[in-house]
Amino acid sequence: MRIAIVDDEPEVCAAVRDYLIHILEKYWADQASLVEVDLFGTAEEMLAAFADRPYDLLLLDIRMPGLGGMEAARRIRASSNDVGIIFLTSSEEYLMEGYRVFADGYFLKPVSMDEEAFRAALARVFERRAKAAQTLMVQHNGQPLEILLNKIHYVDIEGGRLHIALAKQGICLTRPYTYEWAVERLGRDPRFLECYHRILVNMDKIERMDKEAFVLTNGVELPISQRRRSCVRASYMQYLLNK
Repeated sequence: MRIAIVDDEPEVCAAVRDYLIHILEKYWADQASLVEVDLFGTAEEMLAAFADRPYDLLLLDIRMPGLGGMEAARRIRASSNDVGIIFLTSSEEYLMEGYRVFADGYFLKPVSMDEEAFRAALARVFERRAKAAQTLMVQHNGQPLEILLNKIHYVDIEGGRLHIALAKQGICLTRPYTYEWAVERLGRDPRFLECYHRILVNMDKIERMDKEAFVLTNGVELPISQRRRSCVRASYMQYLLNK
């Protein structure tokens, strides 16, 4: 796991690193030795390093000379929803903006003031990383194929075959791969919701919810069941609240 700490004050960077390692060793001892931590004095330096080799978690100071932590987070979120983001600040004025980029935590300095909240924020990051690694194993064209669940946009039936839609392409599978087979494996995952008869959508791929359809991040529109509309919409809103 790669972690970046970004603060224009070197002593703060060092203190956050030491506290982070302390918490990891206390609650996740088996993973602590596998963590790489890089320190940056500017968001620009971190973004350049991120482009070369992405980080799993960012601890960002909000107020810094040049590019601030909030804008850096927006740029990261434009390309990835999987990166953990924790904000460090001396003021609460950016709290609502932090929620808009789906931050995992927002802490006033020094971060060590609330160990339980910091541990909970890290737990959310670890949980999301575990979800990102989950796969669906199938045989396609006579070869084994491992599909990351977080790459699936939706699943439906196309021409009598199971259709797994990814961002820009689809995979069609014949028996024994049926819609029921997909529901059995994906239906237990909180990301997936049956929004219409034999359409299972990955809610992480929904860009917006219209009255009668979900619009996905790749532009595809999926209908919402008229009979179950209120239930489907409520399930999606609850999922967003629980993220």
